[in-house]
Amino acid sequence: MVGKILAVGLVCAGMAVGQTATGQTASAPAAAGAPVASGPAAAVTTAAAAVPAKAYAFEVVSIRQNISDVQGDIGKPTADGYRMINDGINVVISTAYQPQTAGLAFYPVGQVKGLPDWVNSERYDIDARISDEDRAAWQNPAEQKVMLQAMLQTMLADRCKLAVHREFKDASVYSLVVGKSGIKFKETDPTVDPPSGTKLPWGGVLLPASRNGDGMSFYGTSMATLVSLLSNVLSSLGNHEGTVQDKTGLTGRYNFVVKFPPIEPRGQGDAPGEVSAPTLDPSSIAFTAAEALGLKLEKEKGQVETLVIDHMERPSEN
Repeated sequence: MVGKILAVGLVCAGMAVGQTATGQTASAPAAAGAPVASGPAAAVTTAAAAVPAKAYAFEVVSIRQNISDVQGDIGKPTADGYRMINDGINVVISTAYQPQTAGLAFYPVGQVKGLPDWVNSERYDIDARISDEDRAAWQNPAEQKVMLQAMLQTMLADRCKLAVHREFKDASVYSLVVGKSGIKFKETDPTVDPPSGTKLPWGGVLLPASRNGDGMSFYGTSMATLVSLLSNVLSSLGNHEGTVQDKTGLTGRYNFVVKFPPIEPRGQGDAPGEVSAPTLDPSSIAFTAAEALGLKLEKEKGQVETLVIDHMERPSEN
């Protein structure tokens, strides 16, 4: 069950492509940088991100609802734009808006507030094309990250009337650090091609547990992926202190396998109307997965960031 939760969370919520968020809200220009909350329970609200030097936008955008049973293809950049097949608009939002704190690759479950119900049930096809003027810059990976986020934010504001803001507050978090015996995985060898699997927009390849029976395998990806996964499982299973921040000091690309102990959903208790507890609590699941990699989670105070949806409509189709 846990592996399924994480796979869904990664593919449907983890399509962030850059390590620095850029763009603007639908309603107003954003302030640059994320403020640091002060005090034990201080909350800070800020605009969604810094405004890029150029107001990037796709030249042509096609959005259509997909009600077929065709297998979906996660939204990702292409040679001439961005395409998504039979997937949710939440994927686009998670690509357009990346967390500014904790070194996360994407917002975990529970740290995006205000999404309308239809976002979780309706699926769309998107085909967006860049202009010839932007084509040269688009070929630069660093430029493409900035351009894609800005273009998606513009598209969401135009077609979904999306307006968002970020909130920051001090709270209990978990820091991911290297254990006493060191890490139990290896840095990626750039001369070795990874196996075929799901290509992650921010870099790397994912093989789900069903492919190898030994856990979720990652090739050529960063610690941002791991802390996002651990945050997501904590949030998915109801732990409100679910943010994990990267304190490993590991800045490269790595191959690793994430294994989770089996857990069954809550079932019917002995008394009428009673619901039994799960076999493991969320913290135990995350701790076990981290320790298997030679890492550990330490509880401390940190900053929790939430993306708040102020307004959103179904996309206008064409």
